[in-house]
Amino acid sequence: MHTLHRRENRHKDWTMDIKNGDIKQAVRQFISENVLLGLHQTTIDDATPLVTGGLIDSIGMIGLVAFLESRFEIEFMPREIDVHSLDTLERIAEVVRKKLPGSGASFATGNEQEVR
Repeated sequence: MHTLHRRENRHKDWTMDIKNGDIKQAVRQFISENVLLGLHQTTIDDATPLVTGGLIDSIGMIGLVAFLESRFEIEFMPREIDVHSLDTLERIAEVVRKKLPGSGASFATGNEQEVR
């Protein structure tokens, strides 16, 4: 019983971090450490084009999605992984926020079905 209570409290704290803008900083740090590998002195702003700007390639997108799923405890459907939704920190944060539990967001699939 105590373990469950601690998990619930940790989840509440984690949710607070996300509401306070943790998503962009976590993604920025992941890209800096795992994609750029410290080789570039690139400043990644919220609107920096990551994929279309050549900072992240298709393999890097796979790593980014794996990181997002693990870090934020969300799941991407294959049709949701595209250049548009993962091109900037702002778009990534928007997608992650919509996927978080309790966001009430739904996603339209290619077949016009809603996925919650």
